[in-house]
Amino acid sequence: MDEAGVLIAGTVARSFSLQSRSFAFPPSSPAAILRTRVSTASRPKLLVLEFWGLGDLTFSTPVLRAAVERYDVTLVGKAHARPLLAPTFPQIEFLAYDAPWSAYRDKYRLWRWNWRDLLVLLARLRGRRFDVALSVRNDPRDHLFLLLTGAHRRYGFPRRGSSAFLTCPLLRLREKQHKVEDWRDIGRALDLPGMDAAGPALDHARYRSAQGDALFSRIDKPVVCLHPGARIPVRRWPEKYFAHIVERLRAEFDFHLVLIPDPDGYGSGLSPLADSVLPDLDVTELVDVIGRAELLLCNDSGPGHIAASCGRPAIVVFGPTDPDWFRPWGEQHHLIIRDICPWRPCFDYCKFPEPYCLTKIAPERAWPEIRDHVRSLIEQGKVARTMLKR
Repeated sequence: MDEAGVLIAGTVARSFSLQSRSFAFPPSSPAAILRTRVSTASRPKLLVLEFWGLGDLTFSTPVLRAAVERYDVTLVGKAHARPLLAPTFPQIEFLAYDAPWSAYRDKYRLWRWNWRDLLVLLARLRGRRFDVALSVRNDPRDHLFLLLTGAHRRYGFPRRGSSAFLTCPLLRLREKQHKVEDWRDIGRALDLPGMDAAGPALDHARYRSAQGDALFSRIDKPVVCLHPGARIPVRRWPEKYFAHIVERLRAEFDFHLVLIPDPDGYGSGLSPLADSVLPDLDVTELVDVIGRAELLLCNDSGPGHIAASCGRPAIVVFGPTDPDWFRPWGEQHHLIIRDICPWRPCFDYCKFPEPYCLTKIAPERAWPEIRDHVRSLIEQGKVARTMLKR
């Protein structure tokens, strides 16, 4: 374990007695429970940790789908975990917690962590007496968290000595593999059925929203969604590059363009090119709209994985991350990617004033492969043939 991990372990061990302790959740705590059903005492209890983004949560669905048939499942993750997964998995209990070690910046400033919320959450989880707990991340902090929950069996991929925190340390089937494969490996370790063929999936019909109904009721053309943003700015292809692609698409295909800007406004500059603009969508509405579209054009971000989980094709511009680990799952997607920068993948920690791995992907050079992929999707019947201009 690295020095930060050792420090975290020591701090928590000194602060948190491993004996049972009685804490009550304050109503405003970020670890407040969002219950979706009452547990059945006769079934074993499974705790799942997934502290990261929307895409990461979609990767967990193969295991969740099989696990809810055998376990009472509790998932601890960021607040967006519940609206993303609860419609598909109403039997799961969600606990909202924003783990400080999952922050993009300043995750090692331990004095800024909300230690009280962390300890209250751990105490509450210990009181549940979980039979099994797991994390797909090879992160010693997750593994220490699993240990401190008191779960009887703890599964994960150890790193830097964190196997000491796990009762069932796992090895990946392949040294480098997609995160969905990591989840499958955990599912196999739990002896869950169907892991060899399981893929990410959301039950899109359960995400219907008034916003989506109002939009699609007045559209009589195939819908192409454009989501030009990303949570982390170094994953964003420039707006003017997307504008070039939209203009070329308009020249060859017939469609209704729905623009979904980021919450911070990134992408709004493309509004004059769009037929509809949908700012400030919540997670349920986002799933609904993307799941009804013929095609999504986006960066490497959560919406691409939502499209894949709804069975919709995506064209994704990839920059600082590694598609071998994080690409949208499935064969109907296309990645725009160039190994221009010798530091790629840097996993969002760019060494330069701008992410050259993205800004040096000229749209006029990306266009031919985008056009060819759209034509291929039409020929295969994966998007509407009416997108072809007569």
